[in-house]
Amino acid sequence: MTEDSKTHWADLFSKWGSKLPGLSVEESEEFQTAVKAGNLSKAISVVKKSDELLRNTKLNIAITGNTGSGKSSFINAIRSLNDDDKSAAETGVVETTQKQTSYPHPIYPNVIVWDLPGIGSPKYPAETYVKDMNLDQYDFFIIIAAGRFTEADTKLAKEIKRMGKKFYFVRSKVDIDLTNEQGKRDFTEEKTLQAIRNNCMRHLQEAGIICPQVFLVTRRDFHKYDSPQLQKTFANDLNTHKRHVLICALPSTSEKILEEKQKTLQEQIWKQALWSCLIAAVPLPFLSVECDVNILVANMRQYCKSFGLDDDSLKSLAKQVRKSVDELKSEIKTPLVKDITREEALKRLREATGERMMTVKYFISVVPLIGSGIAAKRSYNITYEMLHTFLDEVTEDAQRVLKKALEGAENNQ
Repeated sequence: MTEDSKTHWADLFSKWGSKLPGLSVEESEEFQTAVKAGNLSKAISVVKKSDELLRNTKLNIAITGNTGSGKSSFINAIRSLNDDDKSAAETGVVETTQKQTSYPHPIYPNVIVWDLPGIGSPKYPAETYVKDMNLDQYDFFIIIAAGRFTEADTKLAKEIKRMGKKFYFVRSKVDIDLTNEQGKRDFTEEKTLQAIRNNCMRHLQEAGIICPQVFLVTRRDFHKYDSPQLQKTFANDLNTHKRHVLICALPSTSEKILEEKQKTLQEQIWKQALWSCLIAAVPLPFLSVECDVNILVANMRQYCKSFGLDDDSLKSLAKQVRKSVDELKSEIKTPLVKDITREEALKRLREATGERMMTVKYFISVVPLIGSGIAAKRSYNITYEMLHTFLDEVTEDAQRVLKKALEGAENNQ
C-alpha cells in the first residue's frame, strides 16, 4: 500500500471518535491505536476479527415462570412464530416444560431461547434450582407471571443478581385483565395497566427486590403495551456484538424495533465498504466487480431477513394478523430474499455507477500507485452509499408491511 493510500485511509478512519460504530470499546481502541501508528494492516485485522466474532456470537435467553404463565407463547412471539407453527414451543394449560428445552431462532440460529421448568416444583425445588438449571450459561433471564410473582420468583431474581446477570419481570396476559375490567364505570386502559404494574412492583418490593421494573405484555397483541420497551431494554443491556445479534432477530412488530434494526445494521455498513475498497486496491481487472456483487448480495439478503421480508416470515405474520400474504407483499417495493440475486445486485451497481464509469472504475486499479488508491476510494463510497440506500428502502417496506398488518387489528380479535 502506498504512502498516499495510507494517508487517505488514516484520514477516513480518524473521522470517528474513540468508539467506532459496530465495534466494541476495546476493538475501537485497538483499531484507532493501529491507525494512528500507521499500521493499517493491524487495523484491518481488528475489523476482520470483529466480523468473525459477530458471525460466531451466540446468545442464550432463559425464560422461566410457573405453569400457565404464558412462557411458551412468549417464546414463540419473540421468535416471530405462531403457537401452532412447526418449530414453535408447545403451549397448553398443563405443565409442558419438564426439562430445559432450547428453541433456536428460525432465521438466526445463534439466538437460542430456553424454556426452563418453573422454580419451586417438586422436581426442581428452589434450594437447588440454580445448580440444577446451570444458570451460568444464560446471558439474561425473563421471569414471567400471569398474576402475582411468587416467593420462588423473587428468590430466583436475587440469585441471578448475585451471579451478576440481568433479569426482567414480565407480567403476561394483560389483555385478559383489561377485558375483565372493561365493564367498570371508570375504566380506562391506561389506568388499569398502571394499577397492574403498581401491584406487581409493590409485592416485589415487599419481597426485597430493589427498584423492580415490570413489563406488561400479551401474546395476542405482542406489538402493544410494554413489549417494544422490554425488547429494547434487554438489547441495550448486552455488549456490542450480542446486542447486534439480538436486534436482528427480534420480531418486526413495532416501529421502535424497526428503528433499532435500521440503526444496528447501519453501524456495520462501513465495514462492508472497507472490504470493497481493499479489494479494489488490488490491480486485477474485474476482481472488484465480482467481490462488490458478493458483498451486496450477502448484505441485502441479511437486511431483508432481519426485517421479516422473506416468504416464511410474511406467511407467519399474515397468519397472526389474519390477512393474506399477498396483502402484505403488496406493500413491498424491494426484492424479497429469494429474489436478491447476483443479477439484481449487478443491475443496481450499474445504475449507481453508470456502465461507462463502472468499466473505468475497475480498470483504473491497474494504473501504478495512483490508480489503485482512486479505485479503492471509489469502491468504498459506492458500496457504502448503495447499502445505505437499500437499507433505507427495506426499512420503509417493513414499516408499510407493519402498518398494513396492524390495520384494523382491533376488529380482527
